[in-house]
Amino acid sequence: MLTKYKYPQSMRNLEKLFAINNNFKIFYNKLGPPQLFDVTLRDGLQGLSKEQQIDFTFKNKKDLYNEIVVIHNPKKIEIGSIVSKKVLPIFEDTLEFFNYIKEQNVSVKTEIDQQQQPECFILIPNYAKLQEVINNESINNFSFITSVSNSFQLKNTKMSLTETDQDLYKMMYELDENKYRRVKSNIKLYVSCISECPIEGKIDNDFIVNRLLLLNKMNVEFLCLSDTCGSLEVEDFEYIIETCVFFGLHPSKFSLHLHVKPGREKIIEKIIHKALHYKINNFDVSLLETGGCSVTMKKENLAPNLSYELYYKALLNYIIKNI
Repeated sequence: MLTKYKYPQSMRNLEKLFAINNNFKIFYNKLGPPQLFDVTLRDGLQGLSKEQQIDFTFKNKKDLYNEIVVIHNPKKIEIGSIVSKKVLPIFEDTLEFFNYIKEQNVSVKTEIDQQQQPECFILIPNYAKLQEVINNESINNFSFITSVSNSFQLKNTKMSLTETDQDLYKMMYELDENKYRRVKSNIKLYVSCISECPIEGKIDNDFIVNRLLLLNKMNVEFLCLSDTCGSLEVEDFEYIIETCVFFGLHPSKFSLHLHVKPGREKIIEKIIHKALHYKINNFDVSLLETGGCSVTMKKENLAPNLSYELYYKALLNYIIKNI
């Protein structure tokens, strides 16, 4: 455990530690280094109540975005979703917000250095919603959704897993064939209910593995393992990853989306350590203490996303343990 140093709260704090101990920096770089994907403005905001979502202004979003970029400077950031405003009113202005960020097409200056804006991703739930942005070649980073639970998928998207797979292939084909698109799109595929479904309960690990191997045939950048219920155990995570690797799925294809229930911080840290051990280097983080699938889960069952603070604490403890 860390005794001599304070745990970092941001990448800048971590870099200060690197300046003190070069061995930290060397080991960190050997890890990849790990990359952060900020989900504050999508998963974080969708966890708010309907009243809070309606009261959350466009200016609030801009301020939150600037805070994320200036303080944490993640490589990638999810800035919203194309969904019905009746379901999630907070995302009604997603395209307007995307255009605002695009117009800021300059570096964000801080007192210390000059930072490039992160790549912006937008979540698209289905083929019908993709049609709203398909001809906009400026939007080239997409998050799609699926799961390992048929019940969850039906409640969340009104489609079965089989129907979802067909819809996903249709979406990716449309992106590849669209005449307005000159570069290949980057696609992050969320795979929810690893390893428990809020409706079905515990999901069989071998079913999860088989599902991931099937989804790996899709041409996506990352398969994002989403711990929807915030109940993933270290042993289940290790079995899933090891078995997928045995059957040829490279761990670099995975990213990790964790929800943290109170009292499970040490378990989450162990999962992060296992992920780093297997060279899984991409982690979703959020600035807000909210998150979760509010469409399928009761508010009292939602758990916050992995915070920057907990991520950096787990990362530094892993570095110290292994150098």
